[in-house]
Amino acid sequence: MDQRVFNLDESDHVITIASAGCNALDYIIEGAMVTAVDFNSCQIALTELKKVAIMELDFDSFFEIFSKSNMKLLREVYKTRLRPLLSAPSAEFWDDGVNSIKSFMYSGTSGNMSYILCRILFPLCGMGFLRRELERGTSQEELSKMLANWGYTIRGLAWVMDNIFLRAACCFAGVPERQMALGLHRPNNLAMVIERVFFQTDLVNDNYFYSGYFLGYYKPDNCPRYLKRENFDKMKKHLKNGKLKLVHGTMLSAIDSSTVPITVASLLDHMDWMTDRMINEEITHLMRKMDHVKGRIFWRTFADEVHAAPLSWLEPDRVDDRDDRVGMYWTTWIAHLKDVPVAYEERVDTNQKKGLLTNFVTGFKMVTFPFWKPLVANSLKVTGHAKDMESFYKYQKEGYDAFREGLLHARPALMESFPLKKEGKMVWIDIGGGTARNLEFFPVDVIRKYFKTIIICDISASLLEIAQRRITLMGIDDIAKVVEHDVTAESVFSVLPAAGTVDVITMSYSFSMIPDQAGVIRNEARLLKKGGYLAMADFFLEGNFDSCLSPLFRQLRAAESQFHKNWFAMDHVHLLGDKQLEMGAASDLEPVWDNRFRGAVPFLPFLQPYHGVYIMKKK
Repeated sequence: MDQRVFNLDESDHVITIASAGCNALDYIIEGAMVTAVDFNSCQIALTELKKVAIMELDFDSFFEIFSKSNMKLLREVYKTRLRPLLSAPSAEFWDDGVNSIKSFMYSGTSGNMSYILCRILFPLCGMGFLRRELERGTSQEELSKMLANWGYTIRGLAWVMDNIFLRAACCFAGVPERQMALGLHRPNNLAMVIERVFFQTDLVNDNYFYSGYFLGYYKPDNCPRYLKRENFDKMKKHLKNGKLKLVHGTMLSAIDSSTVPITVASLLDHMDWMTDRMINEEITHLMRKMDHVKGRIFWRTFADEVHAAPLSWLEPDRVDDRDDRVGMYWTTWIAHLKDVPVAYEERVDTNQKKGLLTNFVTGFKMVTFPFWKPLVANSLKVTGHAKDMESFYKYQKEGYDAFREGLLHARPALMESFPLKKEGKMVWIDIGGGTARNLEFFPVDVIRKYFKTIIICDISASLLEIAQRRITLMGIDDIAKVVEHDVTAESVFSVLPAAGTVDVITMSYSFSMIPDQAGVIRNEARLLKKGGYLAMADFFLEGNFDSCLSPLFRQLRAAESQFHKNWFAMDHVHLLGDKQLEMGAASDLEPVWDNRFRGAVPFLPFLQPYHGVYIMKKK
C-alpha cells in the first residue's frame, strides 16, 4: 500500500520508524534515501543486521536467515562477515543475540503474543489445520472453504478475545493504553480484525504478515518485498551507496539531525501513543525540515477518524487501505504540505504552582461559595451575571491559575488546537479570558509573529487585573489589551473589533458559565470573519462515545452525568450538552472538531467529568 500511495523514486527522502526494518528496506528498493529511527535499540540492531547482511551476503543466505530464521547459518557468517560492518551498539546486541534468539518471527512482545495466538490458542480450538494447509500449499480457494466451515468457531473465539482478553492481550503485545483507548468504544475490535484477515485477505498468496506468524517463516512466493529475489540487487546497490541512515533515539532527534529535505514522513501508528502537545511538536519540527512542495505526512491509526486537532489542521485525505495486510488499523491518512492552510509552532508551559496549601484554600473557597456568596455580593456595585462572577472570583484571583491548572484539563488541548494563519496579522478575542493565562501557551516571539490584536474580554474586574499584570510582564501591551464587558450585550461591538474582522475567538471554560448562551454565540458569529473559528474548551455532559455503551452502562453514565450537572450548577457552571452545541448552526457556524475526555477534580478523585475541545468554523 505504501508504494501505491508514495510512488517513490531516487529523489525522495523518507523518514520513518525503523521497527524491524521491513518498511525502511521496502522504501530502499525504490532508491529513496531513508532515515529510520527507533527508540528501541533492539529494533535498530535488527534493522542494521539486515542492512549489512544484504550488503555482504548472497540472496539465498539472506533469505535462509531472515525468512526461515536459520540461526545456525547466521552464527556461521556473523563473526567474520557481518559483525565487522555493524556499529558498536548493534555488535554488542548480536554478540549475545545470535545465540539467545531462536526465531526472528517469534521474538519480542508482539512475537511472543503471536506465538501464543497462532501456535497454541488456535490449535487448542481445533484450528491447527490452518498451519498444516499453509505448509501443504493448499489453494486459497480451498482454504477459504475450510475457513468458512469454521466460521462460527473463529467468530466465537474473536468474541471471547474482545470481551475477556482484549486489554490483557494488548498490554502483553506492547500496545499503549492511550492507543487502545482510541478504539475501546467499539465492541468488536478483534472480531473485525479476524474478519478481515481470515475472510477478506489471501493468506496463501498475499497476506504474508499472518501466514508468516502461523508458519513461523515466510514462503518465497508470499513474503515481504525485501525478501524477494528480484529486489535483492537493487537493495544491495542502494545500501552500498549509503541510502539508509539509522538513528537510535526519538523521532524529533532524527528530524532535527536531517540535512536533506524530507519528502515523505511515514509515521506508522506511533502518534496514537502521543499527546496533542507531542504531536504538535513533532509536526512543527517536520515542517522545518520537509520539502514544502513534495512533502507528505502519512500515518495509520486505531481511531475511526483523525484523532488529534494538530493532525486535523493538516487537512489530510483518507487513504483507501483495503489492501493493508495487517488489518489492525482503522484508518490511514496522508497530508500534502503544499495544501496545509495553517502554520505550526510549539506551545510552552509556564509554572503556575503556588503550593498545596494555596490550592487547598482556593478549592475550599470554590466548594463553600454558595454559603458566603451573599456576604461578598452585598459589597459589589455591579449587577446581574457580572455580580455573580465577581462574587465568585474576587477572593480567588491570586490562586486562580494555580488551582485551575489541575482542574481545567482541556485548556492545554484547546491551545494545542489553536489554528495559526501562515500570513499572520491575526485578530484573536479570548472571551471569558480571565487572567489571560492562555497567552502564556505561546512564546512572545510567536505572538508577535502571528497576531496583530489580542483582546482579553471578561466580566470580572478582579481577574482582568491579573490579566493586565500578565500582559505587561510579557511586554505585549502594544498587541494585547483587556476589556471588561458583557459579551452578550449589543454594546460589546463598541469595545471589540469590528464585526466580521476576527480570526479566532476562544472560550476557555467560560461558555458553560454564561446564562445567555444563545446571545454569546450570536455575537461571536457576528465578530468572526468568514472562515474564522470559535474554539471552546469546557465541561461536557457526555463523552464522544456514550451512545456506544451497552444499555446498562448507558443508564449508569446518564446517572453520573446528572450528578455532575447538579454538582457543577452550584458554582454557576452548566455542563454543555447537545442543545448548547447546536446553537452555532443558527449563526452559520459548523463544527470541525469535537474531542472529549475525562479529567479529575483536585482533591476529589471520584469526580471525573468530561472535558473537551469543540471548534466551529464560520461558513
